[in-house]
Amino acid sequence: MQEPTSTTATDMGMPTDRVTRRAFVLFFCTGLFMVSLVLAAITAVKIQAFNFGPLTVLVPAGTIAFGLTYLATDVISEVWGRGYALCVVFSGVLMRFVILFLLLYAMHAEDVVPFISTGGNWTDAQQAAFLEVFSSGNRTNFAGMVAFGLSALADVLIFHHMRERDAGKNRLWLRNNVSTMVSQVFNSAIFITVAFAGTQSWEVIGSLILGQVVVKVLVATIDTPLVYLLRNIAEGRSLLDYRG
Repeated sequence: MQEPTSTTATDMGMPTDRVTRRAFVLFFCTGLFMVSLVLAAITAVKIQAFNFGPLTVLVPAGTIAFGLTYLATDVISEVWGRGYALCVVFSGVLMRFVILFLLLYAMHAEDVVPFISTGGNWTDAQQAAFLEVFSSGNRTNFAGMVAFGLSALADVLIFHHMRERDAGKNRLWLRNNVSTMVSQVFNSAIFITVAFAGTQSWEVIGSLILGQVVVKVLVATIDTPLVYLLRNIAEGRSLLDYRG
C-alpha cells in the first residue's frame, strides 16, 4: 500500500532554502493586500474633498489604500492563478472579522471584563474621543466586510475569465483595468450606502460614491505599470516586458 505523500513548499514552487523573486513577490503582494485592507478599514471614517477643477467630490480617506488591494490580487491572479487569489481574498474577509473583534475589545473590555480597567493617565475625555472615532470605524468595518467580500470575489473571477478568454493576446492591461474598475464601482455603491446611510444626507452619499469611483478608477489606471512590473519580477522577465 502506497504511503500518502505530503505537500511541501518545494512542491508548490517555493524553495525552502533560499529567497526567490517569485516567492518575494507573492509575500509582498499578500502583505500589501493585508496592510492596505486594514488601513482602509480604519481610515475610512475620515472624509476628504478632492478638487478636480470645477468638480469637487468627497472621498473616504481609506479609498487609495483599498484600491491597492486590487493591485495585489490582480498580480497574484496573473502569476499564481485564481486559487491563490481567492485564498488571499477569503483570508482578507476573515481579517476584517479579526479587526472588528479587536476594536470591540479595545473599546469595551473595561466594561465587560471585571479584572481589566484603564490605567496610566487615560482620562474619561480620552475614552469618549476614542469611542467616538472607533465606533464609526466599526460601522465602516462592517460595511467594508460586506462590500469587500463581494467586490473582491467579482474582481478575481472577472480577471480570471478575461485571462482565459484572451490567452496569448497581450491584454493584461485590459483585464487589470476592467476587473478592477467594475468591481470598484460595485464596492463603492455597497460600502458607502451601508457605512453612511442615516449619518449623511443622500446628496453627500451620492458624492461619496462618485468620489470613490473617480479615485479608484484613477488608481486602477495608475497601478497598471506596477502590475506588469511585479509580474515581470516574479516570472524573471525583463522589467519592461509588456507582453501577456
